Amino acid sequence: MTQPTLRSCAPLHLAAAAAMVVGLAGCSKPEATGPATTSFDGITTACTQFLAARQPHVLPGAAGDWTLTGYSPALVQPEVTRTESTVTPYVGKLVIKDNEAQAHAPTEAAAQAITLTPAHLLSNRTHTFIYSFDGTQWRWQNGQRLTKIPGQNDRLEAVTLADVSAAGPRGFAGCLPR
Repeated sequence: MTQPTLRSCAPLHLAAAAAMVVGLAGCSKPEATGPATTSFDGITTACTQFLAARQPHVLPGAAGDWTLTGYSPALVQPEVTRTESTVTPYVGKLVIKDNEAQAHAPTEAAAQAITLTPAHLLSNRTHTFIYSFDGTQWRWQNGQRLTKIPGQNDRLEAVTLADVSAAGPRGFAGCLPR
């Protein structure tokens, strides 16, 4: 949330000083409350539960082997901000942090038998999803994924609605408003 400039609060500050009132009423936006935060809490809960239910999955690898991929429990951090717009009075953000681990095996059965450990860590990921609230319902606006892989440059990529709503273990369908 951005704070107004000193210049925009100066008249209020002078009036407050003259009246010996502490604080600058009107210089900060009111906190987000009511149906917007309640319904965004629902999105946060559904997203957290969806991500907690992810199971490791096995897929054929590029070199003729099999790859087991799993994800750590995700940390889901919500934020709702009130705006000054009558069209979009609230904006929400979910920051999802998790780790991706992978292991390879020559057969599908061998890959399924692997227990992933921190030694299998492939990357640390941070997903940021932005939502808008029109006074009635939340809508997903956009997203991005920051991937940190040891020994490589960080990757930042846009995440589309199709990516998020994709079926299977790689999607984030549980993080979309319903």
